[in-house]
Amino acid sequence: MAIVILQHSSDCPADLLMDSLRHHGQRLCVIQLNAGGVVPVDLDDVHGVISLGGPQTVHLNDASWMTAEKTFLKMAHDADVPVLGLCLGAQLLAAALGGETQAMKQAEMGWQTVKLNHIGREDALFVGQPWSSEKMCWHSDQVSKLPSGGQVLAGSAACGVQAFSVGLRSYGVQYHPEWNRDSILKQINGATAKFQSAGIDVNALRLQTESNGAEQERLGRRFFDVVNIVLMPGDRVHEGVSANHR
Repeated sequence: MAIVILQHSSDCPADLLMDSLRHHGQRLCVIQLNAGGVVPVDLDDVHGVISLGGPQTVHLNDASWMTAEKTFLKMAHDADVPVLGLCLGAQLLAAALGGETQAMKQAEMGWQTVKLNHIGREDALFVGQPWSSEKMCWHSDQVSKLPSGGQVLAGSAACGVQAFSVGLRSYGVQYHPEWNRDSILKQINGATAKFQSAGIDVNALRLQTESNGAEQERLGRRFFDVVNIVLMPGDRVHEGVSANHR
């Protein structure tokens, strides 16, 4: 059995996530949709699905791969196969299950205070996470309406849905727990003009990243350990034991 990972951009790394999956000995099927990969049509040999981030816009894009991915995410959810969506993946999951997304009035970029609500504090996936912490956010769209039965787990001042669940096995996270310090700095350095046009002090953001980096990585590793143990349990924990199929 394998975890299917749906990738939408080479510029949206999955550092801490991939480290954790490999540490836990998970078999991985990485599908690079941004490079012509094809969404599976069934759930044969699949015991989890993870949809990563990317620059695409869910409510404006009707590309065939996006339609296929939403169908696949709903198929997995309906079959009780665990699903985790990160950033764009969270928006795709919400839309696939009947929710809605929309553009934000202002993009949420940089470190933001994200708070777990009373439901999120009790959710098994967020065990060991602070009730309030600084998270790296990088999005201009948001989930504006949850699917039927969806529950908000966390939010920020600008984005009311930073994490949500639908049922027992489908989760969406809008911020980026998967990025490590180095990849965050790389993202910042590659988008200097965008930050400056938004009135954000890039040097201050770099310093904030240096300050928050260790905690970002510690909490990210803890979060993905729980994903592996609770949401998508594998057979064993052993460094280096995994098979990557492309």
